[in-house]
Amino acid sequence: MSEAVNYQMSYSLRRLFATLLVYCNPANPKILWEMFEDSMSEDFKHFSEFQGKTIRHKVLSHINDILYSMGHDINEYKLIPENIRPSEISKDAKDVHFERNIIVSEKDLILPKRLNVQQLHAYNTIINRVFSGKQGAFFIDGPGGTCKTFLYCALLATVRSQEFIALATATSGVAASIRPGGRSAHSRFKMLIDIDDNFCCNISKQSSVARLISDAKLIVWDEASMAKKNMIEALDALLRDIMNVDTMFGGKVIVFGGDFRQTLPVVRNGKKEDFIHESLLYSKIWNKLEKLYLSENMHARTDPSFCEYLLQIGNGTETTNCGKKIAIPDSFIIPFTTEEESLDALFSVTYPDLHAFSPDSSMITSRVILTTKNDFVNELHNMLITKFPEISKTFVAVDETIEPNDQSQFEDFLNSLDPPGLLPYKLTLKENCPVILL
Repeated sequence: MSEAVNYQMSYSLRRLFATLLVYCNPANPKILWEMFEDSMSEDFKHFSEFQGKTIRHKVLSHINDILYSMGHDINEYKLIPENIRPSEISKDAKDVHFERNIIVSEKDLILPKRLNVQQLHAYNTIINRVFSGKQGAFFIDGPGGTCKTFLYCALLATVRSQEFIALATATSGVAASIRPGGRSAHSRFKMLIDIDDNFCCNISKQSSVARLISDAKLIVWDEASMAKKNMIEALDALLRDIMNVDTMFGGKVIVFGGDFRQTLPVVRNGKKEDFIHESLLYSKIWNKLEKLYLSENMHARTDPSFCEYLLQIGNGTETTNCGKKIAIPDSFIIPFTTEEESLDALFSVTYPDLHAFSPDSSMITSRVILTTKNDFVNELHNMLITKFPEISKTFVAVDETIEPNDQSQFEDFLNSLDPPGLLPYKLTLKENCPVILL
């Protein structure tokens, strides 16, 4: 640093300082900062509107932007007592660093070997397009249970294992979270939540995010059937702009996926409307997408009649009664007598013999009772856990008031609360009893 001060500009000194912090592990970064703060601040001092503390924060903020591009944060080094908040540039830089350094696990690398015939056909078609350098825009059409996510993960793993960029997005955050490196489409492409016909993605062509998208060999967008067509068309315009070509999606290989059978109506101003007319199906892009179809239900392969029943409902071909309602087959129904007896029957059908389950058996983890409200979940959980063998153990939460003096007065009240998203005050567990963590 002492040598560089003699001939380097302040901007370069800040880059050198950041590099030293990350790669040279100085024993006392704070002393190093104090020694060369003035030299690294000279360019900011020339602007009259910057003074004193403002200059210091400007310098540290720029160093932080550089550190973020290396996957670090300036607050790690305790250079000043206050925390430096990351700028939008630094957030983007860290995001880019994360995408470029996703590690593909051995488990993900063998996914292509486990694909069924239809999945493998789709996989080979897309991968051949990726590595041939040719453009391709695909739509994976498959009902729920055909393991579209499994196919996406195989595609992402293959591309990333070759040290290329593959971006995983989804219309909903929940769908995005189950893909390696997944992000919602709104977050990845800087889309507003409320959009109109003229909206565009808020990404500068010179930004690090734009460079990341430009370098991407593959873009996967799941649940595209839930997205408005304006979003898909905005992505098309963004990619054309970034890639400087007037071809669909900028010549990129992009894979959309979803199931239009699952698209529900929306309600505006108290009136039910059909969202389908605003969706990708009615976009100018739809007919230009190459369609790849999945139909084999991997979750219920042993029950073909149930698979067919689901397809008929999704396709709108299942017979209805005079009230235009679908009749649920008797084989799916637990007859109601009393609440206690009916719940016991439900437990018996779902978990036929709890004592026969071994600790490593998939019989227990492949079964679940779904219900509509948190209260019902807790009620069923408490009833069902008493039926499991083994000795129970109860864990009690620790609730604290903001003011310590209020603890004794309000502790019982806090213990009675059961807010959504948090564990109950008392959690009872048994060995081998499954627990779902959200």
